[in-house]
Amino acid sequence: MRVRTRLEKLLRITTLGLPAVVVVVAAACGGETTPPPATPEPPPAATPAPAPEETAAPEAPPPEPTAKPEAEPPPPPKDAEERPPVLMSSEKELQSIFTTSPGAKLELGDDAGRAVFRIREGSLGSAHIITFKIDPKGKSTGVPIGKIYRMLVQIENSAETPTLETLDKPFEFSFPAGNKKDANLAIGELKVDDKGREKITWTIYAPEKIDDAMGVAHFKIKSIGNFYMHVTAKPPTEAPK
Repeated sequence: MRVRTRLEKLLRITTLGLPAVVVVVAAACGGETTPPPATPEPPPAATPAPAPEETAAPEAPPPEPTAKPEAEPPPPPKDAEERPPVLMSSEKELQSIFTTSPGAKLELGDDAGRAVFRIREGSLGSAHIITFKIDPKGKSTGVPIGKIYRMLVQIENSAETPTLETLDKPFEFSFPAGNKKDANLAIGELKVDDKGREKITWTIYAPEKIDDAMGVAHFKIKSIGNFYMHVTAKPPTEAPK
């Protein structure tokens, strides 16, 4: 009975506690237990590569400044074209009202010889009455060459006889000079003093040119007024204008 009881116990121990016995035996024999294989850890999730940064395209360098061709200098200003002058002619006397524009060209005389008086456009600042005539009894300095002429400038509705200086181009005159090489222009300016006495001051102008073929002397002067005028052989006191 005891023997069976021990056998049963031993069998129960053997059946139920086998692993424990095996472990004890292995420990007693100095063996090492092999740990169960470790469960491999899953590989770390792949980190997505960062998107490449967009880099701004380098700015194109500014274009090199191109040298501009030097501007050509403007042409010299040309004189404004004048309107055709008023033409007047007479054998003995011309008189009219003249103003700034247009100009005028007065011819006095006949086929034997004509004096020409030209007023350029813009020379007068306002309207004036101008008389240009042949004066057989006019004053002279010495012996005149050719005829004696009378110039008179007046303000309308006034007894005043001013001397007018040109505002632009000189006044132009041409007189018959025959074959004289020393054909100068004598101008006697008539002034009346406070006591009514007349006084003439003479100025002699050299010609701008003499046309030998036509026998005409050309003059330019800066003013017109209460004048006696004639060609003379006396030496000039004034150079050409």
